[in-house]
Amino acid sequence: MLPRTDMLPRGYAAGAALPWWAKIGGKLAIAALRLPHGLLRRAGLIRHSFVADTEARLLGEPMAHVARFVARHGRPPRGVLELGPGRMVTRAAAYAALGCGPVTFVDVEDDAPREVEAYARVADLARAAGLPAPALGGAADREAALAACDARLLIGGADAFARIPDASVELVLSDVALEHVRRDALPGLLAELRRISAPAALGIHAVDFHDHVGGALNTLRFPPSFWEGGLVARSGLYVNRLGLSQLRAAFAAAGFTTRVTEIRRWPEPPAGAGHAHPALRRPGEDDLVAFARIEAEPAPR
Repeated sequence: MLPRTDMLPRGYAAGAALPWWAKIGGKLAIAALRLPHGLLRRAGLIRHSFVADTEARLLGEPMAHVARFVARHGRPPRGVLELGPGRMVTRAAAYAALGCGPVTFVDVEDDAPREVEAYARVADLARAAGLPAPALGGAADREAALAACDARLLIGGADAFARIPDASVELVLSDVALEHVRRDALPGLLAELRRISAPAALGIHAVDFHDHVGGALNTLRFPPSFWEGGLVARSGLYVNRLGLSQLRAAFAAAGFTTRVTEIRRWPEPPAGAGHAHPALRRPGEDDLVAFARIEAEPAPR
């Protein structure tokens, strides 16, 4: 099956009307001040999942992902993992209503709502769609609401994955998260995904391949010695700068087979294309891919 391919409009993901170098310079300057993370978030200078409160994202996407698994295996998945969910931990109620469990969310920081009402709202949406969602209005706190959904939130890196048993997850999801995993950490992350994946596991990964500062590829210009450093990491600019073919190769090295189900392409090479630092060894054909949805399944050992 060929992937669905869309050509993007001009100006896709361009963001604020500032030169790319001004955006990068401003973020690096703020990072150099080492201001408290919470202060920057309250000021709106950093944020996650900024469209996380729509019904399509809270309920529609879980329904589509579970339906994809059901179409392949004839039943809901036994064990769901979401990587880097940000605020969308509230989708725990949607997975519970769809008959999935247990559900594990893994993130590097805790950006999930603490108000029980946020989780109860998703349960209400599920009930309105005719699904048997758990009653969460009486939950004492977020942890109780998650427990009622047979869900948990783990914060951390490899130490968080160590708490997930081998071959215990059948549906693995990430939504524009893999591009933010540090380049040298990605092989270890994918190895952990392979360890925890059950034989019938299906991974669905939406990945942005643009530079997040202007809908182009200008960040490819920087040498790894700078881009992989602490200043870029603190700035919120970091993406690992892997292209689609490189990411698929990383999945293969970890023991997965992959297929691309959706691609969004630039109508012409964006700014920065053809100017990647040589150390990135990035194939030129990857420069036209701005977004892809990848499905991954464990390869036979």
